[in-house]
Amino acid sequence: MGIGMLAVNVIIGSVIGGVTNELAIRMLFRPYHPWKIGGVRVPFTPGLIPRRRDEIGIQMGRLVQEHLLTPEGVKRALAKSDLEGTLRAWLSNVALAQLGQETTLRDWLRTYVPALIAEDGNFGEAVKEPLRQAWNNGVERWLEQMADKPLRAFLPPAGEEKLEREMASLTRSLFARLRDHLNSPEGQENLAGMIKGVLAGGGGMLGGLVGMFLNEEKLTAMLLPHLDELLRREDLANRVSGVLKRECDTLLDKPFSELQRWIGEDQIHAWREQAFVRLAAEGAKVLDKRICDLTAPLREQVLGGWIPRLSAWAVNALQTNVDVLFGKLPIKDIVARQVEGFPLQRVEEMIIGISGKEFRMITVLGFVLGAIIGLVQGLLTLFV
Repeated sequence: MGIGMLAVNVIIGSVIGGVTNELAIRMLFRPYHPWKIGGVRVPFTPGLIPRRRDEIGIQMGRLVQEHLLTPEGVKRALAKSDLEGTLRAWLSNVALAQLGQETTLRDWLRTYVPALIAEDGNFGEAVKEPLRQAWNNGVERWLEQMADKPLRAFLPPAGEEKLEREMASLTRSLFARLRDHLNSPEGQENLAGMIKGVLAGGGGMLGGLVGMFLNEEKLTAMLLPHLDELLRREDLANRVSGVLKRECDTLLDKPFSELQRWIGEDQIHAWREQAFVRLAAEGAKVLDKRICDLTAPLREQVLGGWIPRLSAWAVNALQTNVDVLFGKLPIKDIVARQVEGFPLQRVEEMIIGISGKEFRMITVLGFVLGAIIGLVQGLLTLFV
């Protein structure tokens, strides 16, 4: 009987120890909600973690913010990681995928920004109207800025010298053409006609006396060599060039606004609209070009210049502003809210999944300790 009672004590103690430990582990999580009997809450319900979930969330948030996810830790991680290289590689892949597309710009816009393309395949009013308004405003501003400037200001640096040379050349060319005309049958006929008109009544008494002795053919033959010689004279050409230059200087000193008034607002508006229509037509030709062809001149600059600089700037900005970001980011509150909203069943599964082996060992230890206690108690009962 003594050995039997000892065995019973050992078994009972083992069961009590194991079941107690297992119950204690379960009571960490369960029940999820309080149990009530007649309006009175049953003690130890809900479980420890459900009952203290708000406090656990606050403590976890404080732990994460003050010890786990700190600005110093993030800075060290950024310094050790190749974030810049990773970002540069990712941006390069994205850029190559976009810049190397074989589709035309029209098809690309139809896919990603259909509002910009009209039914006829050209740019829609959503594009044209803002551009037209910007073009008109730009032209108006330019006209206002140029209104008080003299026309001379629109000439290139060597424009006045070139204009003077062109006027001298024009004078000599004009005289040469006039000489050629006078020496031609048509020119001689025109000159004879003018002389005849003078002799017929436009020359007064002197013209009448000359006409009694000389006819227009003889006068033409007499005057033609002298006119030809006169048109060959360099000083006459220089005087005419001087007169033209003075008139040109007078014109160039006039303000641009006077030229605007002379042209007229209606004509300027018409020219402005015609220029926009031509620019729009030229711009529409771009729609038929492939994305890869349009971006080919920029590809090397984008991959070798813009992306490396952008990656370096982004990482440097992130490292510089880590403290500012952490100061404005409520990590503690975020963690607390996440814990509060996390399903209790999922929390239990996660903790048991991580510490399930240890929990089983605690249960086994309860059985062992209970058995030892039962054995000691049985031995005391047996021998005392």
